[in-house]
Amino acid sequence: MLGGALGLLGVLALTGLAATWLARPPKPAGPVVVGTLAPRPVVLPAAWFVRPAAGTDGGRIDLAIPWSELTGSALPGLMRVTATRAPETEAPLSPARRYARFLTAEAQPLPEGLMRRRFRAGTPFEGEDLYLAEGEGGRFAARCTTGPSPEPEAACLSEVRIGALSLRLRFSPERLPAWSAGLAGLERLFGSEP
Repeated sequence: MLGGALGLLGVLALTGLAATWLARPPKPAGPVVVGTLAPRPVVLPAAWFVRPAAGTDGGRIDLAIPWSELTGSALPGLMRVTATRAPETEAPLSPARRYARFLTAEAQPLPEGLMRRRFRAGTPFEGEDLYLAEGEGGRFAARCTTGPSPEPEAACLSEVRIGALSLRLRFSPERLPAWSAGLAGLERLFGSEP
């Protein structure tokens, strides 16, 4: 009797798994054209889309782009990108000014053209460091957790604007030395020139 009940549970579990697998939306095989997010259509590989690409003509897309595709090098891992239309407002404060009241006075230059700034204890950003490029971080800035992270591949957060798009980036702190090549790759993909 117990063996029959366990067998029935096993069959039901396998049926549920099969139904879930069959009900998932199919991934497109070729490139996906995103038509309304940017001034010009953007063509991206279907494999990069985190969610099904059927809703690509909405106001947001979520991507997982291999670093090797962005930089043309053999870097492992993915950059998670959320692209939305940039708000039509005046330019925001530079990251250095936006976070100034939370930062310590210490500034450490790094070989890859970044400046590391630490957040003070007791601030909302305690346990993170701020990395700035070119002085105040107008071109690139990233906040990265300093301790163990539940998602090490997404422990850094950066927000950049490319043309009419606002991009929210998540990546591993190990990829900070490749920030310039990664940003150049995003500019090639999403820039206003075809």
